[in-house]
Amino acid sequence: MMSFLARQASRGTAAALRRALSWPARVGAARRTMRQIARMSDVELRDIGLVRQDVVDISALRYDADPSVRRRAARERSTSGSADFAA
Repeated sequence: MMSFLARQASRGTAAALRRALSWPARVGAARRTMRQIARMSDVELRDIGLVRQDVVDISALRYDADPSVRRRAARERSTSGSADFAA
């Protein structure tokens, strides 16, 4: 039992160390992605389901946070009661 707990603690420590060491690479990738998205036109942003305000809002988050889940859920709540008649 004790060796099992020691192995589990070792795996958790190794995973935390990998996350910490990979953080600079993840932040760099997030910054590159944000620069690319910020350069897009409003039409291009609409094609991928974003508006300009989304870019502003996302830039306020941590670089390693995934904003897509909360943004999508909020947008679905705000449009669930209305029909989209634009063609």
